[in-house]
Amino acid sequence: MAKKVIDTTDRISELPDYLVHHVLSFLESPIDLVRTSVLSKKWFELTASFPIMNFTQYVFERAIHASRTSYNTRNVTATFYKYMAYTVSRFCEQEDVSAHTFKLMTGYSEPTEVDIIEKCLESVLNKGVKVLDINCFNPLGPVCCLPNILLSVTSLTSLTVSNCKLPSSLMVDVVKFKSLKLLELRRVTIDEGVIKCLTASCPLIKTLKLSHCLGLKRFSVSGLQSLEYVRFYYNHGVERIDIDVPNLHVCAIFVQGPPCINLGSCRKLRRLTYHGYPFPTSKSFTDFLSSLPVLRMLTLSIPDQYNTLKLSSLSLRYLEIHTECDLEMIDINTPNLRLFRYIDKFADLESDFPESKASMECYPMNNTLWFQKLKRFLDKTNRFKFLKLHLPKDFSIDVDQPRVIQSPTYDLDHVELNIRLLDKLSVYEAFVDAILWCCHPQSLTLTSDFSAISFEERTRVVEFTYKKLLQQEAQGKTNIQFSLTSLTNPK
Repeated sequence: MAKKVIDTTDRISELPDYLVHHVLSFLESPIDLVRTSVLSKKWFELTASFPIMNFTQYVFERAIHASRTSYNTRNVTATFYKYMAYTVSRFCEQEDVSAHTFKLMTGYSEPTEVDIIEKCLESVLNKGVKVLDINCFNPLGPVCCLPNILLSVTSLTSLTVSNCKLPSSLMVDVVKFKSLKLLELRRVTIDEGVIKCLTASCPLIKTLKLSHCLGLKRFSVSGLQSLEYVRFYYNHGVERIDIDVPNLHVCAIFVQGPPCINLGSCRKLRRLTYHGYPFPTSKSFTDFLSSLPVLRMLTLSIPDQYNTLKLSSLSLRYLEIHTECDLEMIDINTPNLRLFRYIDKFADLESDFPESKASMECYPMNNTLWFQKLKRFLDKTNRFKFLKLHLPKDFSIDVDQPRVIQSPTYDLDHVELNIRLLDKLSVYEAFVDAILWCCHPQSLTLTSDFSAISFEERTRVVEFTYKKLLQQEAQGKTNIQFSLTSLTNPK
């Protein structure tokens, strides 16, 4: 019998270096990267020139913990900084290489740790880097200051700075971010001059994000032909926001106070998210929207103390409102609207409503009056054909109260009921009763986790719903369709 020959050739090592580096980029654990480096001399060299350096302290600690190695927190922190210093030193010894990504997320408390951070940063910046993400936090000590050489790194395409001081020479030296496309500052002390200085040196910038920054009274951005996305998130003390960018497509503004906002020159803005105080009057808000002629998507989150909302827009296709304001106190004049979401709390919703017909999606409130207001709102707008409702967890309603009020129901093409857990059938029955008091749907879909209830309970749900829809048919509606959709596979 011929012996089986096993081919032990290392084929991977024959691949071009850039392909091996691409494979290494999928290794999440630093321990895996270290283990890979000892496979052979070739692999040791490849890991040394690996251009993606990710030093995230909690990931490192998690990897140490998963290896079941005995350790204490102080030793692991020291090992993390030694690993970072060693890896950066090896990389910078390579000739004709530059870094693609350098990410550092760490908490520091010792002067030696600050020294390592500064030396590693300067070494990598001297070699050149495309993506730089720095988050160094010390809640009890001084803030880490980024080196001045950062301002001269022309290869940067993405810069994210969190919990650090910007270079001390920023307002003096020439900033050379000629390739930068993304700039994000988080929990950084800045002022209007800093923003102007940074953005003036970024002719290719497409994305600008500021989150929880201090010292900024006025946020002003102008020109920047390439800028398409701006996110301004709860930056403390801001009094005025001026964005004059001709090609801006998406803008998200989150504020705590009532700042003066001017987006009038952003004629190509298609999506706007605004969380904060509304405009002083309905007219001023309508005028604001009229200055955005191609706005398609608008998301509003309004403080609880505001109980009315009025807006008008010819271009809007999507409107989402997070508010405690009653439905009947909302007046919208949006003839081209395709989807309206009304939410009394923040929720990340997905919808599969067809865009061809106007749709509405919301979370019902836990009282009978809400359904009466829903019906009046549907009658007033007289445009929605699809309705999707998410059942609250502790839903309770007096089903007899709506029946006392005799009025024509609102005709809909389709109703979708989304109920995460059908654990109380009486709640579901009250919910369906309230919906069918409001409207007559041509079809109805129930989406829920049916695996959480028994076969007998599922049967009861179907029989009850079918009976209710038959009553609808008896009132003149014909061929009403009913379907069930399970969030998981049933038992």
